[in-house]
Amino acid sequence: MSIEKMNNDKYENSSQVNNNHSGGSQINSSQTNNNMVNNNKEVSGQLGNNKPADAKAEKTNIAANGEQASRRARIKSIIFRTINVVIVVGLGIFLVYYLLTQVSFTDLKTAFLGVYKPSLVIGLILMFSIDFFKTYRQKLLIGTDQVRMVDMFLVSLIRNAFNMVLPARTGELSYVYVLKRKFKISVEVGVSTLMVGLLFEIIIVFCMIIISVIIVGINRYPISSTNVILIAAGLLAVSLILLFFLSKFIGLFIRLFNFFIKRFARLQKNRVIVYLYEKLVETNKNIEIIQGRRIYWKVYLASVATRVLKFTSYYFLIHATLAPMGYTFADLSYWVIFLATVAAEISAVLPTHAFAGLGTYEGAFALAFVALGFSKELSIIVGFNYHIINLIFTIGWGLIAVLILVMPFYKIRHVGKS
Repeated sequence: MSIEKMNNDKYENSSQVNNNHSGGSQINSSQTNNNMVNNNKEVSGQLGNNKPADAKAEKTNIAANGEQASRRARIKSIIFRTINVVIVVGLGIFLVYYLLTQVSFTDLKTAFLGVYKPSLVIGLILMFSIDFFKTYRQKLLIGTDQVRMVDMFLVSLIRNAFNMVLPARTGELSYVYVLKRKFKISVEVGVSTLMVGLLFEIIIVFCMIIISVIIVGINRYPISSTNVILIAAGLLAVSLILLFFLSKFIGLFIRLFNFFIKRFARLQKNRVIVYLYEKLVETNKNIEIIQGRRIYWKVYLASVATRVLKFTSYYFLIHATLAPMGYTFADLSYWVIFLATVAAEISAVLPTHAFAGLGTYEGAFALAFVALGFSKELSIIVGFNYHIINLIFTIGWGLIAVLILVMPFYKIRHVGKS
C-alpha cells in the first residue's frame, strides 16, 4: 500500500508539474502575443506619425528645389544681362571710335556749332509738337478723366527720354510705370494702350517705307511717275483697309496662334509665347473697344501726325547741318532723308542698340546715307550732328517733366480707380 501510495503521489506530482508547465506556456504565449500586438501598435503609430513628417519633408524638398531653380535662373539672368551690357557698351564704344577716326574732329565741331538756325528751330518745334498729338492719342485710348492732358503730356516727354537712352525700345515701359506709379492706372490698361498705339505707328511707318522706296527708285529705274502714283495710292488703300479691319486680321492671327499652341505641347510651357498670346488677345479686345467708342479714326490720324512730324523734324535737323555746306531743300529729297533716318530708327529697336544709341545709331544712318549717294565723311558728320541735337533736346525735356511730376505743388486728379 505504501508503494502504491508513493506511486500515486508521484503521478499526482507529475501531473501537477505538467499542468504547471502547460499553464506557464499558455501565460507566456499570451504575453508574447500581447507584446507583439503592442509592438505592432507602436510601429503603426510611428508610421502614422511619420506620414505628416514625410509630407512635410517632401514639401520642404520641393520648396528647396524651387528656390534653387529660381536662384539659378536669377544667376543666369544676371550673367546674361551683364554679358549683354558689356557687348552693347563695347560695340557702342568701338563704333564711336571707328566713326570718329573716319572724319576730322574739327569738321565735326564746325558742323555742329555752325548749324543753320532757322531749320534747327523749325525742326525742334516740330519735334516738340509730336508730343501734343501723342498725348491726344493716348488720352483717347485710356478714356479716363483721372489723367489730364497735361499729365499725359509729361508722361509722353518722359517716355521719349527713356526711349532715347535704353536699348530695344525698352524705354516704352516707362509709360506704363509712370501711369501706374503716379496716376494709379492699372498695368493692364497701360500695356494695352501702349501696344495699340505702337501697332498703329508700325503699320504707318511700314507704308511710308514702301512709298519712299518706290519714289526714290523712280530716279534709278525706268518707272513712270504715273505708275508710282498708282502704286502709292494702292498701298495707301491697302493700309487703310488693314487698319479698318485690323481686329479681324488680328483675330485670324490669334486663331492660328491658338491652333499651334494646342497642337504643340512645348509652346504651352513657354512663358514668353503664352504671355505674347495673352497680350495679343487683350490688345485685340481693346481695338474692338476703340472701334465701339468711335475713336478709331481719331487714333489713326493722331498716329499719322506723330510719324509724319517726327520724320519731318529729322529732315529739318539734317538740313540745318547741310545748309552751311551749300545744300538747299531742292538738293535734299524728303524721301531719301526719310529712308536714312528710318534705318537709324530701326537700329534703335535692336538689342544691340548702345547706351543712348551712340555709335549704333550713327552707324546705321551713315550706312543708309552712303547707300543713297552721299559721301562717307558727310554721312558720319550728319549722323552725329542730328542725333546729338535730338538727344540733348529729348533728354532735356524728359528731365524737366520728371522734375515737374515729383514737385509737391503738382497735384494729381483723383477721380476713381481705373
